[in-house]
Amino acid sequence: MATIGRIERVTSSGPQVIFDAGSDRPLKPEARSANEKNVTEVINRLPAFPETAWRGIFADYRSAMQRATEASDVFHFAGLWARCAVALGRRVWFPYGMQLFPNAYLVCFGPTGDRKTTATRRATELGSACKIIQGGGSGEGLADEFSDAEPGEGMLLYAEEFSQILRPARWDGSTLKPFLTQCFDCPGRYQVKFRKQPIELEQPTPSLLAGTTPDWFWQDFSARDFQGGFGNRILFFTGERKAPVPLPEMPNLVAISEHVNALSSVGPCQLYLEPKARTLWERFYAAWEDEEAKRDPLMLAAVQRIPAYVLKLAMIYASAERTLPHITGEQLAAAVMVGRYCETCALELLSLQHAGTNPRKELERRILAFVNGEPSKRAKKRSVYRALARHYRDSEEFDRAFRSLERAGELFTKQADRRSIWVSMEPLD
Repeated sequence: MATIGRIERVTSSGPQVIFDAGSDRPLKPEARSANEKNVTEVINRLPAFPETAWRGIFADYRSAMQRATEASDVFHFAGLWARCAVALGRRVWFPYGMQLFPNAYLVCFGPTGDRKTTATRRATELGSACKIIQGGGSGEGLADEFSDAEPGEGMLLYAEEFSQILRPARWDGSTLKPFLTQCFDCPGRYQVKFRKQPIELEQPTPSLLAGTTPDWFWQDFSARDFQGGFGNRILFFTGERKAPVPLPEMPNLVAISEHVNALSSVGPCQLYLEPKARTLWERFYAAWEDEEAKRDPLMLAAVQRIPAYVLKLAMIYASAERTLPHITGEQLAAAVMVGRYCETCALELLSLQHAGTNPRKELERRILAFVNGEPSKRAKKRSVYRALARHYRDSEEFDRAFRSLERAGELFTKQADRRSIWVSMEPLD
């Protein structure tokens, strides 16, 4: 079945999947500069962010920030999305086996100096004051901070560096991840009983906005976090830094702030898909389900909630464009394209897990990941060679890595014909 809104990196042998679910050891300091270069190269080869996503308030915000900063427009998009989600709170919802609300956990990643902090910080300043918690802490501490918010009001946990949240969450006995994991689905009540002053939150509706570099992210995040529940609730964004702006201008954000404030006055509303939108959703969801069998378990976990995020963004569009209670086909199509873009961002973040480490080991990981990513779990050696061409200097370097994997029993080969060799991670009959 054809993929709806598919955005992928295409090579001579088809879509390329590159990542490593191995060690989560922190990157050594001497590898940082090499990694920064690798991160920039990865981001520069991403597909363009979908133009159809720039609708209504999002298009206006991009225009307003055009000369204000060199940050990628993608980061402005994520920041505005988070701020709109907070403004809406639980005012709108979509029936998705439960009440699906617009709240979102959004993380922007990129190399140091790409101005992502400027973009995310600016988004928190839009509109009237809302409940914003800076940095991390314990789950109980966050619950305490959120306890004075009105039931159902959106709350924002904001961290200029995501490690402010991740590091406390790794402490033994930390309740931060459980708090964020359990509250992502906006339960009717959240309780912490085992303390001197028990916490009870009515209708907590948290959103999260943070920035990070891949180096810092992978020091404090492990592959297991994606499969443990917390990681697969995060939607990742990255984008290329814009051309230099020698004299940044002060953006006029009055109209944008008024639009954000207007979302806070939307009446309670259940949303529906218009007929065209429903047809598109059914096609997208069927295609997404078909692709699940082709994804590695780690990638499958990392993008598990993208369909839900597509609906969350569609709710933002419908609310901002005042088509309530309906989500139109165009709104959903734009949201699907953003979801597909974020799927690619997650793939690239996974590919950077070991960037900057030993070059031969890195190439070996990429060879294994490519073979494992093929539908049949095997590939022609020539296809692997061509697909990974940018990751080695010459054929001798590729062959050294390839032979090392054969000697270690991690790759198996079989002659297909005079010119072709099959490669697999399992013995070939």
